[in-house]
Amino acid sequence: MLSNQIRSAFIDYFARNGHQVEPSSSLIPYGDKTILFTNAGMNQFKNLFLGLEKRNYTRAVTAQKVMRVSGKHNDLENVGPSPRHHTFFEMLGNFSFGDYFKADAMSYALELVTKVYGLDMDRLWFTIYREDDEAETLWKKLGVNSSRILRFGEKDNFWQMGDTGPCGPNSEIHYFTGDRKEDNTADHVNSDNDETTLEFWNLVFMQYDRDPSGKLTPLPRPSIDTGMGFERICRLVQGVPTNYETDLFAPVFERIQNLAGHTDEQRQNDYVAYRVVADHVRAASFLIGDGVLPGNEGRNYVLRMILRRAARFGRKIGFNDPFLYQVSDAVIQKMGEHYRELVERRKHILSTIHQEEERFARTLDIGLQRLDDIIDGLDKTVQPAVIPGDVAFKLYDTYGLPVEITRDEAKERGAGVDEAGFLAAREAARERNRGGDQFSADYDLRRAYSEALETLKSSGVLSDNGVAYDPYGPLTVDTEVAALLREGEMTEHAVAGEHIEIVLPRTPFYVEGGGQVSDTGVITARAINGEAPAWSVTVTDMRRPAPGFIVHVCEVTYGQPRIGDSCVAQVDETRRLDIMRNHTATHLLQKSLRAVVGDHVGQQGSLVAPDRLRFDYSHSAPLTIEQLDQVSNMLNDAILVNYPVTASQEAYKDVVKAGAMAFFSEKYGDIVRVLRIGEPGHKPFSMELCGGTHVKQTGDIGSALIVSETAVAAGVRRIEVLTGHGALRYAKRLSQQLASVAQALNTNPDQVTEQTAKVLTVLSDTQKTLEKAQKELARAKFNEMLAEMHSVKNNPVLVAQTQVESMDVLREMTDWFRDKHPSGVVVLGAVIGEKPAIVVAVSKDLNSKGLDAGKLAREIAKLVDGSGGGRPTLAQAGGKDATKLSAALAQATRLIESWLSA
Repeated sequence: MLSNQIRSAFIDYFARNGHQVEPSSSLIPYGDKTILFTNAGMNQFKNLFLGLEKRNYTRAVTAQKVMRVSGKHNDLENVGPSPRHHTFFEMLGNFSFGDYFKADAMSYALELVTKVYGLDMDRLWFTIYREDDEAETLWKKLGVNSSRILRFGEKDNFWQMGDTGPCGPNSEIHYFTGDRKEDNTADHVNSDNDETTLEFWNLVFMQYDRDPSGKLTPLPRPSIDTGMGFERICRLVQGVPTNYETDLFAPVFERIQNLAGHTDEQRQNDYVAYRVVADHVRAASFLIGDGVLPGNEGRNYVLRMILRRAARFGRKIGFNDPFLYQVSDAVIQKMGEHYRELVERRKHILSTIHQEEERFARTLDIGLQRLDDIIDGLDKTVQPAVIPGDVAFKLYDTYGLPVEITRDEAKERGAGVDEAGFLAAREAARERNRGGDQFSADYDLRRAYSEALETLKSSGVLSDNGVAYDPYGPLTVDTEVAALLREGEMTEHAVAGEHIEIVLPRTPFYVEGGGQVSDTGVITARAINGEAPAWSVTVTDMRRPAPGFIVHVCEVTYGQPRIGDSCVAQVDETRRLDIMRNHTATHLLQKSLRAVVGDHVGQQGSLVAPDRLRFDYSHSAPLTIEQLDQVSNMLNDAILVNYPVTASQEAYKDVVKAGAMAFFSEKYGDIVRVLRIGEPGHKPFSMELCGGTHVKQTGDIGSALIVSETAVAAGVRRIEVLTGHGALRYAKRLSQQLASVAQALNTNPDQVTEQTAKVLTVLSDTQKTLEKAQKELARAKFNEMLAEMHSVKNNPVLVAQTQVESMDVLREMTDWFRDKHPSGVVVLGAVIGEKPAIVVAVSKDLNSKGLDAGKLAREIAKLVDGSGGGRPTLAQAGGKDATKLSAALAQATRLIESWLSA
């Protein structure tokens, strides 16, 4: 049986037994942030196992693409020396979601292995978890001899996808591949140093969900997850010694051999390099086919690393020019029958690999020579000699050598690498490079964007000048998707709901600059034959992460945009026109301010948005009402004159000499864009250097309303203006408010000012009358309180609770007391705003005897859950609990009597 037949036999068998045939999911585990790559067949069914999702079937079968080159499942270093390890492989699996369990899973497995694949029953071994008596009983019922059933611990027979998630005991099926019958013994099973007995199928009895603490919780429905290594079963069925000798790899090895011009003997001698190249190119081909592109972070880094690792092994067997892309073609020819995405994206896969090879080739030889020099210079008295982490990072940063390559090379020379030091050096470089650049959060991201731009230029997707943009071009452009980016790393496609960055060879979208905000809008697939577009994205922002590199920040509305798709880019026209009105008005505003306030006025910053414009300018004092009126009149007069607005490219020195205004912090080239507002042939009303978008004539602005003028910093003022729709909305809102006020005042809108003045006069007179009455009432209450005054050691003491509206009145009452009794103590309390308030006054003579108003206030404040303090002769207190005010005043009386009696 050939590999395609073996795969089909597995799928067909389970389909006949009621399983839903599901396609392989992507190597990118969308929606699962716990893993970098799809690393098991069950990944796409994780939510089914957890009971978080339901589908219209309870059993399924798949042939799943899998990557194990990161995290817990990382086979990278075994690839090459090992006859059975791979970074990329296929996992054949059958799954039950609360349907059948152990008995059926075992029965299916044994029938498929022995009846369909024809494997010898006497060569099979079955391992089970040490505590799983049920599994042993079931295997025996199926005819398995008890001597062929072996028990192992959690390390070998308890499976889990990651540190957390679905897990359970498992039973593995092994096969003896040796020639001598006497070697078919139990001690070869699960032996780390013995390849004669090969584990090829893992039956996981999914019963638990492990949380971060390690706790196992039973799953709502016990389920089955099996995983058969496709390359391994092909090896067993085809009867060859290693996975790499199956028909899966034969044409790939032949391609490498033909390209290298090797004899069969040379190929055999270089088997490790052949295996690494074949495995890594397979992995790269599938990764690129699923949308991953070479980069410096995450899965993008993994792709770059395995390609560069393959290139390095290629150098060892004589390849000095790019060749991996030609090996990839053999992979596509072999695997494309089942995985059609490889065929459909062949051109993209090959060109991506070729470009990465060319990029790396420029520095590989120098980098490897430098690495050799470093290893030669290591201290050989220390074994093993170790390459310092900062040195390994410099090799990566300067020559693009991934630390994995440095580790491989060092290992071959009997040395090691301080990988922890490498990670620390890389993080330190990121920290040094954070900040400063508007578009880069860290070192790797900036580098990733630059490399993406160079890749697109070198491939001819973008011109040498980068993305084409014309500020006066049409707002709708027919174009195509040049690239898709996630955090600076290129990818093949995006899915609905995902945030993505799209690169177009030509764009109508303005990128934020000069104070003007970015355009927004939509990009849609070009409709074919009148049908609805296949996909659409909403453009929420624009960025320029590198000179000439414009990216559209998008959210996918529906469909799946892909590289190379024809599309239509359309700017939100209404929003853009509002921005244009505000931007041209900003130029008119600066001219008007300089004319009214003085030539010292200079732009210190600005914001040109669709709803308003904000202009910061140098000036030390607020504008007077008269100045604001003059600026407003001049600004609107320039709008009504309907000046033409024109732009031209001219020499920087010439236009500055002619009086053009330039933004204070902007850097300009020799040739600049000049915006003139005014009649041709006459001195322009305004002339500034500007790359933004503008109306064609000032009358398009409509009108301008100054809504605020404030200070933002020492010597810097800020003025905000509304134009066009914004001005209309603002004027309408003010008109409605004026009408409401007029109605409330029972007058006409044009008489609101006069009527308001009359109302304010009446209100003021009424307030004065009320305050006078309140004061007279308080005085009367105070006179009544004097009756409660008593004497302690011939010293007048008044402690009382009253009703007043403010603390000021309470303090004034203590003044009245002292007017009548120059020597004495008064403590008055009241509930003001639902909270207790207390004032304490002590005459100077009593204070000299030790009676302190501040101390007394602090003591009684504790009783009302508050605090107090002040001067020795006048203090106050406040609290939270008004119900305790009486108790606090009673305590004041006791403390005063105690202190005066001492």
